[in-house]
Amino acid sequence: MAEPVAIVGGGAIGQLMAGLLAQQGIEAVIIGRPGSHNEVRAHQLTTLEGERFHHKVRHLTPDALPPSQALLVTTKAYQAQEAATPLLSKVTGDTPIVLLHNGLGPQQTLARDFPEHNWWAGTLTDGALRQGQGAVKHTGLGQRFAGSLRHRGPLPEALAAIGFERDDNIELRLWHKLAVNALINPLTALHRCPNGELTQARYLPTLTRLSDELARVAASQGVPMEAQEILALGLKVAEATAQNRSSMLSDVEAGRPTEIEAISGFVVALADDAGIEVPTHRDNLDRVRALRPS
Repeated sequence: MAEPVAIVGGGAIGQLMAGLLAQQGIEAVIIGRPGSHNEVRAHQLTTLEGERFHHKVRHLTPDALPPSQALLVTTKAYQAQEAATPLLSKVTGDTPIVLLHNGLGPQQTLARDFPEHNWWAGTLTDGALRQGQGAVKHTGLGQRFAGSLRHRGPLPEALAAIGFERDDNIELRLWHKLAVNALINPLTALHRCPNGELTQARYLPTLTRLSDELARVAASQGVPMEAQEILALGLKVAEATAQNRSSMLSDVEAGRPTEIEAISGFVVALADDAGIEVPTHRDNLDRVRALRPS
């Protein structure tokens, strides 16, 4: 019997991955927090076509992590290190560990601190809406890419089966996603608006400043991203996802912590190290931090 794919993080993206894998006949197990219970739960994936796909998923404690063909980390960025680190003693050095969160920072830190493991980073732009415990709706078909941070081995078969493509320059793709997140997420959270509102002319000066600042930071890291490219990419995504509410806005509205540290915080930290002024990103960082629940 084939080893399952272990998923760390049972939110919308984790449940979407579990459902997509189950549709391909690949078992997924969801690893919960310490203190959770080992049990089998009924899950439902509502497909893009509106069909309901029912399947069962084993939910396991971290101590019960079985031998797995891959480990997908679908937590928020600020949870990734804490969630992944205790599991490392239970996976072999060859097991692909795929980080699928927004922003940058944890990918580099984990690959640096635990070089004996097979670290991958991925990005997907699918829309997913959690509809209660064990139910998720696939709301938008996106692009899915993954690449090795250690240049070891082929794309995991399970990822290929659910539409991921290998990208040997995954860090550049992650920078592109960071750019989109840094332009869209903080502003939608601060203005409590859907993505599409940012295409209005009144936001263009702010988006232009964010793009200019980010281009200078990217250049300091040897990342080839022009300001006009960043601005065009952000506006394109905002228009294409006009009705969507960003994950950061959803987190703010629900009183949850946000991923601002791995997005604007990452940009500001690199800028400080390089002696680059990024007042617009810093303002977004400070203002979103101030939205945290007391």
